[in-house]
This record gives sequence, C-alpha cells and structure tokens, in this order.
Amino acid sequence: MTPSTEPVRRPGLWALVEEQLALGQLIREYMIPVEVNNIWYALGGVLAIALALEILTGVLLSFVYTPDAGKAYDITRGLIQSRGWSVAINFHYYNAYLIFALVMVHMMRVFVSGGYRRGKQALWLVGVALAGLTFVASLTGEGLHWDEVGFAVPWHMSEFFQAIGLAETCNYTFAALLDIPSATAKLIQIYALHVSIVPISLLLCILLHYYLIRVKKISLPFWLRASGRTAPFTEHIRAWVVYGVVLLGIVLLAALFVPRDPGVAPQLLPSSPLFGAKHGPGALGAKPTFPISWTHGMNVFVGEHLGLEPDIWGTVIGMVVMLGALLAVPFLDRVESEPENAGAAFSWRQRGWAFVAMILFWLTMFVGVIQNALAKPG
Repeated sequence: MTPSTEPVRRPGLWALVEEQLALGQLIREYMIPVEVNNIWYALGGVLAIALALEILTGVLLSFVYTPDAGKAYDITRGLIQSRGWSVAINFHYYNAYLIFALVMVHMMRVFVSGGYRRGKQALWLVGVALAGLTFVASLTGEGLHWDEVGFAVPWHMSEFFQAIGLAETCNYTFAALLDIPSATAKLIQIYALHVSIVPISLLLCILLHYYLIRVKKISLPFWLRASGRTAPFTEHIRAWVVYGVVLLGIVLLAALFVPRDPGVAPQLLPSSPLFGAKHGPGALGAKPTFPISWTHGMNVFVGEHLGLEPDIWGTVIGMVVMLGALLAVPFLDRVESEPENAGAAFSWRQRGWAFVAMILFWLTMFVGVIQNALAKPG
C-alpha cells in the first residue's frame, strides 16, 4: 500500500482556525534565521502588539466618548477621574509613549542593520508610512482630549489654513473654533481620523510590512555570526510576547498608579478660566505632549530665531525635513549588501549621505523638543 500523503490533522479549535486560514504556512511553517530571535528584532513585534492594544482600548473608549465640543472635555475628565475607566484611558495615553519609543528604536535598528538593502527599499518606505501614521494618531488623540492642549490641534490647523489662504473657504477660522457647534464639526473630523482612517491605514501597512518581510526575507544582525540554522516564526512570536509582557506591564502599572491631570478646559467653554482669552493655546502656555512636542518647539524656533510668521511654518518645515530625510535614506545608502560587521555598519565613507539624512531627522526633532521645553507663554 502507498503511504498516505494527507497532512495529519490536529484536534482543537485553534487547529481548525489555523487550517482554514492557512496560518500554519504563514506562522508555524515559516522558518527564519535563529539569529533574529533577539530583543532588537523582537521589538518590532512588541510594537505590533502595542498598536493592537492601543486600538482595542480606543474601541472601548469610543463607547463612552462623544465628539461634542461642548461635552468632550467633561467626558475625558470624568473618565480620568473614574476608578474603572481611568485604567483604560491612562493605558491608552501611556501606551502612546511606548509606541513612539518603539517606532524610533525599530527604525534605528533597521537603519543600522541596513534592512532596506538588497532591493528592499519598499520595506523601509512602508515603515516610514507606519511612523507617519503613528504621528497622526498621536496628534489626533491629543485633540480628542479636548483640554486647552488638545484644543491647540485644530487651532494650529486653522493657523495653517490661514497661512495658505484657505481658512475662510474651509471654515477653519479662529472664530469658527470658538463657536461650539462649529468646533464640534472640526472635532468630529479629528475623531473620524483617529478611530477609523488611521487605524485602518495602520492595519493595511502592518500587513504589507509583514508580507514584504516574508517574501524578501528578514535582514540578519551584523553583530552575530550567521550559523545557517533556522527556527519556526512561532519562536519569534514567543519573544514578542516575553518582551511585550515586560514593557506593556510597565505601561499597565503606570495606568494604575500614575495619576493624570485632566488639564485646563478649552477656552471656547464658558466654564474655562481661559474663556474670552485674546490669544491661542500656544501663547497661553499650552504645550503638546512628548510624541508631538517637537511641533510646538519648531513653531517657537522659526518664530523667535528665524522671524518667520506665522510660526505654524515651523511645524510644516519640520514635517518636510523629517519626512524627506527618512524617505531619502534607502536611496542615499548606495551599498548593496547588508553590513557584515560594525565597521561596515558605521562606515562614514560607505554610508555617509544616509547618515547625514538620519542626523538631519534627529536634529530637527531634538531642536523642536528642546525648544518646546524651554518655551515660555507669550
């Protein structure tokens, strides 16, 4: 008799799901070099887990949040002061910091290890898109908080529309923002971006990112000697879980035990101590949180040191410089193969222009963050 070639079916619900969705070929039967099962490579997976939890807590918060300019601040303040919901909203808040940190660390790991070489430039570009989407998520999330700092998000958008002469056309004037019904329309737009457009775009980019890694193969760490041995991708996922439990456990502890101030009510509310103010949030001392703090810092920098008005051009210039620098990296790095040692990885002669682009990115962020920390009201 001819032995059966039928695959042995494992019992259980997960085995059924794995079989029907071909997860075995995607995960368990996908073999990767054992050298990539280290913390620097696993942090990319931890980032995916953190993003998934950010979306999950966002879904929970959407059940109790209403994008109404007259109510949003009180809703957010109530959630922060609630014993139960405070855990969800604080986890959502502190996890955004972890996501920002993981994006930066993962980006630098890929850059140093030359993970975009050997025809994998698209992999880097998708990563840049993911980084840009996390920035938009931080920006819109800040707006939904709807304290004076959150109110600065649509206020700065109004400044931009005024700078290009479209404020009246788009009804994005300061007067419109100080009117609760009109401001509600703007808050709904921010809400739609934050809860639907950005998460869907993130999911699509993550799937494309994984697909490209699967097809074009993952880069090897130059600091470890290649052994030629491989292991199932499930081992890599286990590393994600181990490091994820540690890092996200810290976030959970912060959500439980680090109190948050709901901030000052936005100036459009009659109950706000800033009601009737003659200046915008920035001039009144409102500063954005760290993931996007460089935007305000760049505004202050171009206004005070370059004399460029309106100072919203600081954010625009910063975005163009940082995005341009990241997009240029894989095309400025002309070496075809991945670095085999630290000397090749940090060779200024071979990778000089790519290093210039990366330095320009970090310098812009550094200037913005420091200037934001030093900025005074006015």
